[in-house]
Amino acid sequence: MIKLREKDGIAVYRTDEGVLKVFEHEEHRREIKFYGILQRCGVPTLRVLTQTEDSLLLEDLAHSTQWRLGQAQDLDNPEIARAIAAWYRLLHKAGREYSALHALHALPAETDVLTLTNLRMLAEKFPCETFWQALFAHYDVFRAKLAALSQTLTYNDFYYTNLAVARDNSAALMFDYNLAGRGYAYGDVRNVCWSLSPRAAEAFREAYGTINLTEQSMDVLACNVVGLWTAAQRERFPAWAEPMRESLANGTLLRALEGLL
Repeated sequence: MIKLREKDGIAVYRTDEGVLKVFEHEEHRREIKFYGILQRCGVPTLRVLTQTEDSLLLEDLAHSTQWRLGQAQDLDNPEIARAIAAWYRLLHKAGREYSALHALHALPAETDVLTLTNLRMLAEKFPCETFWQALFAHYDVFRAKLAALSQTLTYNDFYYTNLAVARDNSAALMFDYNLAGRGYAYGDVRNVCWSLSPRAAEAFREAYGTINLTEQSMDVLACNVVGLWTAAQRERFPAWAEPMRESLANGTLLRALEGLL
């Protein structure tokens, strides 16, 4: 058995049988549950060979005859982008159907961090008096509009390192569900398109189909504030969050809030 990596209490090993993921902390073991949900919903996943209460043994992409690990160049391939869109479309459709029968509140959502306590901390760290005063004054309305969005299963962590592609490029799926949970579908669409090249993102959007414009409008505000919260937890402010700080400074977030109200 060879250890491939270990981070935040999640250890990954290559064994003769497959790839073994061991979850030290209870909060990370929700990935085991998420595999089960996707399989019951008919959403393609890596094959689960066996599992325990704190581990998963998965098929090894290095030896799979069906799948290969995603590569950086896949992010510029319209054919693969369309295959990715098909998986996300199925995820969101199945997620909406699942949510009609099962409460999703037990699953985490990226927007769970948008509490008054956390927002007040952000207001101190990233001053912008006009925006924060408006948000605090209308916080209940903002939360109500956010809660009114249709909930589904969301992946939340798109990148080629979490991507499996069929060896003939005809299909794709995402794996590593440690950040997956519930939310609104457009958040995933935005997340994928951020990583794809312009031509691949266009192919993804065409293949994915109609998006919810209300979700898109809400996402301008929600994703940027969630991003600022995530960045604020780091010792050093990450470069990827700079556009989010700029959206606060240049009035983009205030205009988005005013549009929602």
